[in-house]
Amino acid sequence: MKSVLILEVNDSRWAEIVSKSINYDFYHTQSYHLLELKKKPILFVAFIDQDFIAIPFLIREIKNTSYVDGTSAYGYCGPISNIDFEKLSKEHITYFQTQLLIYFKKGGFVSAFSRLNPIFSNGTVFKNFGDLVNVNQTVVINTTVSEELQKKRYRKSVAYDINQLRKSNITIFEATKESDIDTFKVIYKSTMKKVAASFEYYLSDAYFNDFLNTKDFEKIILLAKQNDVINAGAVFTITNGVMQYHLSGTLEYEGKYSPMKLIIDEARILATKRKCNYLHLGGGFGGSDKDSLFQFKSGFSDLRRNYQSWNLIVDQKKYKELTLLNKSCVNDSGFFPLYRTIEMTSPKVYLFGSSGHAKVIIDILHLNKEEIVSIFVDRPAYSELLGIPVQDYTKVDFIDPVNKFIIAVGDNFTRKQLSSRWKGGYKMAVHPKAIISSNVEISEGTVIMANAIVNSGAIIGKHVIINTGALVEHDCKIENFSHISPMAALAGNVTVGEGTQIGINATVKQGITIGKWAIIGAGAVIVKDVPDFAVVVGNPGRIIKYTSSN
Repeated sequence: MKSVLILEVNDSRWAEIVSKSINYDFYHTQSYHLLELKKKPILFVAFIDQDFIAIPFLIREIKNTSYVDGTSAYGYCGPISNIDFEKLSKEHITYFQTQLLIYFKKGGFVSAFSRLNPIFSNGTVFKNFGDLVNVNQTVVINTTVSEELQKKRYRKSVAYDINQLRKSNITIFEATKESDIDTFKVIYKSTMKKVAASFEYYLSDAYFNDFLNTKDFEKIILLAKQNDVINAGAVFTITNGVMQYHLSGTLEYEGKYSPMKLIIDEARILATKRKCNYLHLGGGFGGSDKDSLFQFKSGFSDLRRNYQSWNLIVDQKKYKELTLLNKSCVNDSGFFPLYRTIEMTSPKVYLFGSSGHAKVIIDILHLNKEEIVSIFVDRPAYSELLGIPVQDYTKVDFIDPVNKFIIAVGDNFTRKQLSSRWKGGYKMAVHPKAIISSNVEISEGTVIMANAIVNSGAIIGKHVIINTGALVEHDCKIENFSHISPMAALAGNVTVGEGTQIGINATVKQGITIGKWAIIGAGAVIVKDVPDFAVVVGNPGRIIKYTSSN
């Protein structure tokens, strides 16, 4: 006997279907979908006798139309069944596909999308039905093998770092107190700001509380404490023999080894003790398997799973019509559904710092008709600067990653330190009265003031300041975080090392190399090379001391 069920999220049969499935994860559960009530969660189930294939969807309205589309909840979802996917009959798969398409057409669906689960290959039920898209690789630790074999799959550098961490003053513990859970929330939100995460990664306290109170799956928060300060944490789930690395964050920490490595190692040990089959670490940030997050995760195992998504256009005519109405659509972008492509407006600007240097940058941005959203500082002393709101960076919940930062701080070393807080884009600001050759390279975060001149072939690094009236002649190379002060003049082919300050009215002879983190005094005349960390004054310039290499 064949039949179809469409279950809403409050229907107790949802939990029964999931619990009877062979392979499922917490992403399929009723509790997890109860977190998505702003959309309409449903579970589609196609029966042949007692056997079933089921898949959850979130139904979204399409703005200014009577149509909808289907998507999956955040994470790894896709179909589930009480029969092994490889053993499902062709008849059952065909019935599932046919009835799902009928449901979509009757319900006014334009398209449907699902993120599939890489742990169990549940994309087989979509063969010859829509498109299966290879998104990326994910990292998995097999926790059914011995401790020795698990560790053998660690990258050597990761194994070494973990050994060093275990000798350090860092301890890993499970969060059970409300205060520890609140600390994790702060760490997570701070990390999302730092990496310029998109809006969906910014989870409210209410969401966290609801997630931690769900009943259908187990949640574990592991925290790292160093010198009585909690500086890292991660949320893991355990469902049906799979531990998932779900959410994590890290603050500043002492030493060179990330405490998150020790947290993941402890999670692996815990997954083994709990008889889990896998600890799934997932892929890179935003689905990438080439970024630093993926590289970090891949150090724990060389085992990979193929993560796919499923795309189906239900109504070709309406899909094309909606796509043509959205002026932001780029046909080869890979985004699905294409008509939901977000309009990319011109990025606005955030400043970090509210000193006098910030005032000059504000003037430049206003002259260039750039919109400044906000100024961030730690513990602000006042609420606005030149009419722009000043906010405490540590207390802001969301920073739009579409927008870009300029670090409006004159001190070179502070600028370098602050640059590590934000992994999103940085903006360059050039005064309209500066003279810039068309044949120069200028990197992000750099500011060039009024009447400065940068001539052909010059290469300017990141977060450099070329101040008012400064001259940078042809083929000079100015490295990151340096500052060429007002009216300073660099002849051709001069190299200025990272973090170096060239003082007001200083002059540097052609072809000179100045090392990193040096200081050239006001009015100095430099006629020979300057080593790293040297402080040079006078005409001709002479070294009077060295700054600390730290």
